[in-house]
Amino acid sequence: MELPGTAYLYTLATISITYSGFAVLVTVFRQLIGGAISGFDIFVVRSILTRSFLIVLFALLPPLFAWFDLSSSIIWRVSSVIAALAQGVFILTYPARRRALTNKPLPRSTLANNIFQLGAAALLLVNASGLFFKPSGGLFAAAVTAFLGSALVSYMIALGLLLQTHAKKSD
Repeated sequence: MELPGTAYLYTLATISITYSGFAVLVTVFRQLIGGAISGFDIFVVRSILTRSFLIVLFALLPPLFAWFDLSSSIIWRVSSVIAALAQGVFILTYPARRRALTNKPLPRSTLANNIFQLGAAALLLVNASGLFFKPSGGLFAAAVTAFLGSALVSYMIALGLLLQTHAKKSD
């Protein structure tokens, strides 16, 4: 059974993987221009890659579950719960993982982005619950798209921090 919107989910997965490749390239570029790779740099790359692969996993869950001849409601509920829990754990543990590597406070932009990502996870839980809306692929895709969009924002924030650190060392 082909779910409506599957092509869109595959596109999200493709964009996410492409974006993660750029993250790694920027780190390599930074090293090529004379910047050493720090523990924080590795943390940033690992976070970007983890977020990207989570998005790919989220996008592939509904088509996988469709092969089991489950109802569309069950497919969207189960996919939404898995995505919400994984996304929530990633977001809620981020500050502690970051704090273990740097004494610098969490930038406000990162905090705001994390709150937005928690909102996307909450939307997934709303979709899974079926309380306000019938569980659907539209809400699932909107929440995963929001997570991807916030991942791009996170990447731009991290890129600015990485390049700023390199510029300070060059001065």
